[in-house]
Amino acid sequence: MTKEEHFRQLTSTHAVRSDLRSASVRAAALTWTAGIGDFALRLASTAILARLILPEHFGLIMMVTAVTSIADQFRDLGLSTVTVQREAITHDEISNLFWINVAAGVSIALFICGVSPLIAGYYKEPRLVVPTCLLATNFVWGGLMVQHQALLTRQLKLGYTSAVRLASSVVSTTLAVTLAWKGFGYWALVWREFTRCVVLAVGMWWVLPWRPSLPSRDTRVVKLLAFGAHLSLANIVATIGGSMDRFLLGRWWGAAPTAMYRQAFQLLVLPMEQILGPVYQVTQPGLSMLQSEAARFRNFYKKVLTVACVATMPISLFVAVHSAEITRTVLGRRWADAAPLLFILSLSTFIKQPVGSTAFVLIAQGRSKTYLNLTLLQNATMVLLMALGIGRGAIGIALADLAATYLLIPPRLYYTFRNSPMTTAHFVAVLARPAMASVAMALALETLHRSLPPIGAPGVLALGAIVGSIVFAGAWVLMPGGAAELSGLLSDVRSTVRRRFAATGADREPVLSEPVAS
Repeated sequence: MTKEEHFRQLTSTHAVRSDLRSASVRAAALTWTAGIGDFALRLASTAILARLILPEHFGLIMMVTAVTSIADQFRDLGLSTVTVQREAITHDEISNLFWINVAAGVSIALFICGVSPLIAGYYKEPRLVVPTCLLATNFVWGGLMVQHQALLTRQLKLGYTSAVRLASSVVSTTLAVTLAWKGFGYWALVWREFTRCVVLAVGMWWVLPWRPSLPSRDTRVVKLLAFGAHLSLANIVATIGGSMDRFLLGRWWGAAPTAMYRQAFQLLVLPMEQILGPVYQVTQPGLSMLQSEAARFRNFYKKVLTVACVATMPISLFVAVHSAEITRTVLGRRWADAAPLLFILSLSTFIKQPVGSTAFVLIAQGRSKTYLNLTLLQNATMVLLMALGIGRGAIGIALADLAATYLLIPPRLYYTFRNSPMTTAHFVAVLARPAMASVAMALALETLHRSLPPIGAPGVLALGAIVGSIVFAGAWVLMPGGAAELSGLLSDVRSTVRRRFAATGADREPVLSEPVAS
């Protein structure tokens, strides 16, 4: 087999596109399986490290990551999305993109290390210089794996990426807990991030047998870079907006309030990343394959939106009702100040993920400039509100995030759907049922919460989870069309499982089929 034939085999999406429903569900299921282990590991490590490491030490590393997370967007340059979104791409094009990512990673690492004294000076924390330089090397490791991960995503081979991520979490978390136990403080967190990136890079090269060729001047990638530039700039803007909480709190209120806010934020983000990560990883390649088929595109996105709503809306309101118990159970009593922040942020995440999923529509259709403009509007609004709210500390930052989220829903939906197979009416119709079921669940949980005798935080959470699940499912099924929609979602999963076993038993590919309309 020649190099080009081998590359076409690695990048062809024909087989996946012909049976996209089964491939998407199967890829999401594999990712979820690994994600369950990763979620349990991260949750347990958070609980352990929160008790072994001072909040101030968490805050120090969070202030560094506020800078490095922005720089990380320059490493990718939007080129991983380019690889996934393109209908056809060559070995030489991917090789050139690979070397661009590597060069960007090395350059950023050197720059961040060079300005580390300035970063430490901004925060008035001289301890940050050396950790910043060590964490800067992660950009090099990241640049080495961008295109490998994109090629795996392009063919929905997410089981491989999930396995590598789980392995990196196991190794890095074990090291961090050991170091924290030995009294290394914030250095345990530094070495956790460094080790995770090294294992990720090595793992991606191990599972994908693609090796780049040397850069080729004859292969033009200007158009790919132009598309990636819009995405990269949008991601940089979004990351700056997402880091503004740490910039403002770290500068004006110190490390401890920064840690309180970010731990509250991560208590929400962690479970939602694990639940929605598998879905979102199949969404971009799936929609990109269907960009010229309007009906299939719309039906595929409606299913993604339904899952996003079901995964985030009830969880957000459950957290809002039980914010104090969750904080006490996971982080311990010395993190009690994070509870009101968790409550406010949960009201924001109730709608943030469903609305945020609209970005996949823009990117899959190649409308990167519209995506950039909406990202600029969203983050400019959020930064302005945070600047106004910083006088109230972490509470003011959380309220700013909440206000920005709801203020920008109308323009986000209008400009996303006006040139797409989806409409705002479609979006609202999908959103309505899980939203109403979640509100019914929250009212029931609040009533129960007020009437419970003292049974301890874990007991309250366990009982609330049982009651909340029953009320949410019951409210969903009782609403018009709820039972049929739930049956359709379950049918997709059952169909994929049957096809998988049939294909395995007969040693053949799954039977081709169209996705079921929502």
